Amino acid sequence: MKKFYTTLLTVISLFSYLFSSAQTVSGSLTATDPVFNRPNEGAPPTSLSTQGINVYYHVIPITISIPGLVTIACIGSANFDSFGLLYGTAGFNPLTPLANVLVGDDDSGPGVNFGITYNFTSTGTYYLVVTTFKPGNTGAYTITSTQGGALPVRLLSFTAEKTNAGKNLLKWTSAGEINISKYEVQHSTDGTGFKNIADATINALNVSINSYYIFSDNKPFEKLNFYRLKITDKDGKISFSPVTVINNSKSFSSAGITIFPNPAVNFLNIQTKAGQKGKAAVSIISNAGQIVYKADYTIADESIVYLDVKKLAAGNYNVRIKTADGKTTNLPFIKY
Repeated sequence: MKKFYTTLLTVISLFSYLFSSAQTVSGSLTATDPVFNRPNEGAPPTSLSTQGINVYYHVIPITISIPGLVTIACIGSANFDSFGLLYGTAGFNPLTPLANVLVGDDDSGPGVNFGITYNFTSTGTYYLVVTTFKPGNTGAYTITSTQGGALPVRLLSFTAEKTNAGKNLLKWTSAGEINISKYEVQHSTDGTGFKNIADATINALNVSINSYYIFSDNKPFEKLNFYRLKITDKDGKISFSPVTVINNSKSFSSAGITIFPNPAVNFLNIQTKAGQKGKAAVSIISNAGQIVYKADYTIADESIVYLDVKKLAAGNYNVRIKTADGKTTNLPFIKY
């Protein structure tokens, strides 16, 4: 344990300069490092992972002297599948890993590594936890940071869900709204050509606490519905949220199966529901109806199937999962 803290202090001294410009700092997780049960992905995560039990970790304090947008990306050695967690100024306690956690990320960085972009709205010391997706994984890593300007808003979530009345309910939560004018809900059939929905302009609250918004799309498309938010600040600057997608086909059934991240860049994860076991046939189908990937997997209770989609062309796809109980699930996703 003493060796670990000596190494950590070296990392801290390097990291104190991290946010003045693009900087890098390196470390290495070994079998002598402490372990904990890590949270899942999310902003913030709300549950502990069944895949990340007793994973090794390092804690790197980060001093923020100027509020603003910071991107932290990890590059790991071969066979090192990193996972990153950002904690607030109240600190990190491995015995209560869900307390004070702001962001958890798996594969938003290069390869199978994490990438976290966070709008720091206040100064202070934050804590980056570098860990791995599964237990027993060790290896070297390099953390690279890039600081940008301050964001007028940090979007914590943006989701779409079907209602029994045939409508799509859109919900989003933001934090640290600064100088925001309005949100406009945009709609698309293919994930590329977006148009504003009539009467879907919502004025921003601009409060210091989290802001919660809701909008009902009363006339969704029959099949795929892609949504995004057009965010306009009071200076006229425009930004866009990530895209969320929902399938309103009558034959669509999620069957408790979820996919993430969506949109996907390098990897797509399929998480099965509790009670599903046995063989699962997984196919990826292009927008033109062509099967571009097909494989069989053995799934356990609430397991995660990990698909490499790096070689897929950018566009819209459906992933089809046929489980041992004979049920077929079709879930749309976007490949960037």
